[in-house]
Amino acid sequence: MPDIFVSYASADRDIAFRIVGFLEGQGISCWVAPRDVSPGVEYGQAIIDAIEQARALVLVLSDQSNDSQFVRKEVERAVSKTKPVLPVRIREVNPSGALEFYISSAQWVDAWKSPMEQHLMPLVAAIKAMSVPGAAPVRSSIPAPMPIPTPARSHSPVLLGLLAVAAIALAIAGTWIYSQRPAATNIATTVPAANAPAPASTVSAPAPVNAAVAAPAVTTPVAAVATNTPAPVAAPAPAVAPAVAAPVAPVAHTPKRNSIDFLLGFWCQPYNGMTIRYEIIRTGPDTVLTRVNHPQAENWDVASRAVATGGGFDFLPTADDADQSDSFHLDIVDDKMMKLTRVKGEVQDGSIIRIRCAAQ
Repeated sequence: MPDIFVSYASADRDIAFRIVGFLEGQGISCWVAPRDVSPGVEYGQAIIDAIEQARALVLVLSDQSNDSQFVRKEVERAVSKTKPVLPVRIREVNPSGALEFYISSAQWVDAWKSPMEQHLMPLVAAIKAMSVPGAAPVRSSIPAPMPIPTPARSHSPVLLGLLAVAAIALAIAGTWIYSQRPAATNIATTVPAANAPAPASTVSAPAPVNAAVAAPAVTTPVAAVATNTPAPVAAPAPAVAPAVAAPVAPVAHTPKRNSIDFLLGFWCQPYNGMTIRYEIIRTGPDTVLTRVNHPQAENWDVASRAVATGGGFDFLPTADDADQSDSFHLDIVDDKMMKLTRVKGEVQDGSIIRIRCAAQ
């Protein structure tokens, strides 16, 4: 007995078989025409029998399937036999005509964005839940989308005007400060003729060189003047502020995958067409607290020791007297995804994933 019957328009054949390949890779058996039509069996009868035997029908929804009379007939047969219909939108379209009547209250999966396989995980969870006794039914809900950062708004004309005024004010203030600097004065003094010796020779002291500001030259007398006439004192050159390097913005980086810091933050897990949210908080050198927000249960907290091993992390009980085999392991897929591969020593199929997400 196949888990699902896949209904698609012939123009969407390549994408439909890509979806079939992914689902079968997750352990879900699929019936899809013409691949699974047995030789010698009448085509229409094979379709009816497959829908009858399948647990649900997956509809590959696009503009072409909206217009396909064969797709409409397959969906109608599934609905008449009380089979759940799970639409997978491969284009940003809504069902029209008869399809809208049959699937208006069905759970939808949007898979037109890349990578498509990541968006199919809620579909995998919903199909697998159908085969678990006592599992929650497939609900007419769509997993909450990942929050998308709001793009920064362009500067408004008012803000640009304020910035222009501020620039002009700074320019005026700089001009005024420069005008208040003491002017360089020639210190040479005129001495009465009766007591005046020969005129003192003078030289110009070279101005200090700086990339930002050049100090004006100051004329300084070299020879002593007449008796009782104090020697002139050279005016000190204005101090030059040292150049200050512009601050460098820190470079953002992702924590190493063998560091507990990699686990911290928020993670989302598809569940029966809904989403379980996890917030992982560090509580010690090798311990974390996981706060679980479950859509069908009260929230709860789990304290664990996190040990980096085998390309991921083992989560172990923190109490010394606890059964240490009561653990689970998450493999790291990439910087934004982990998958469950072991629980209490038993190997899992990896279909349960956690995707890094933002806080609600």
